Amino acid sequence: MFPDWSWSLRLLLVAGLTSGDVLLGWSDTGHRVVAAAAQEILSDNAKRRLSYLLGKDFVLAEVATWADEITVERPETEAWHSITIPPGAEGVDLKRDCPLGDCLPVKIRDCIGIVRLAIRTQSEIVDSLKMLISLAADMHQPMRNGYPPGQGKEDHIVEVDGVQMSMFDAWEHGLVDQLGTEEEVLQRVSERIASAESGAWRRGTYRDWTWETHQIATGQVYASLGDGSERIVLDGPWLSQASETVVDQLAKSAVRLAYMFDVTWP
Repeated sequence: MFPDWSWSLRLLLVAGLTSGDVLLGWSDTGHRVVAAAAQEILSDNAKRRLSYLLGKDFVLAEVATWADEITVERPETEAWHSITIPPGAEGVDLKRDCPLGDCLPVKIRDCIGIVRLAIRTQSEIVDSLKMLISLAADMHQPMRNGYPPGQGKEDHIVEVDGVQMSMFDAWEHGLVDQLGTEEEVLQRVSERIASAESGAWRRGTYRDWTWETHQIATGQVYASLGDGSERIVLDGPWLSQASETVVDQLAKSAVRLAYMFDVTWP
């Protein structure tokens, strides 16, 4: 049974998206890669706790897409996978950007609290854990941390690797897909974690990380659209930079997810 949290419905509808799908952060591949990379760097304490909740031979990637899959039966959870920040903002203001308490940084905090306190039923705790795994990834998807619907031209048609799609879909799956197979993406992400000063990625608050991702949306994603009047081919230097950004964001997601487990079980 999913926990009864008095959740509020805040569906974010973006007209004109070519896929017509519910808007939920990274693709299945992105979510599984984040979970698999996080599992590679788990602390011993987190491994013990996760073994208790998910089973001795748990595989985080196997539950990484669960939160996306339940949105049909639990549509109120769709809003949890995003936060919108208006143009001109100088930071995240939860009173302004999340008045109902149903956005990414707030729900991450809620999930950690439920798992850490462990006063709900086992199934409720496990569901909150699986939700956390998904939300930690979505916090690093620029289009899930961008402007309010319609203000960032996320439905503008672009071309990635010869395929036309909305700008949202480009960041949701197009840029991940063109990186290669899931195994190849995981290898790149794991290598990025190993080569980076990943300890610095653990510093900051959930609001800090949300703002960091928002700045990628404003400085890189929206800036590439110009006035939005023409179809844009995302290739050459832009595609190379965007690909590196995707790998960086997936790597940060994994490191911070592992850190969230350590915060949950200090």
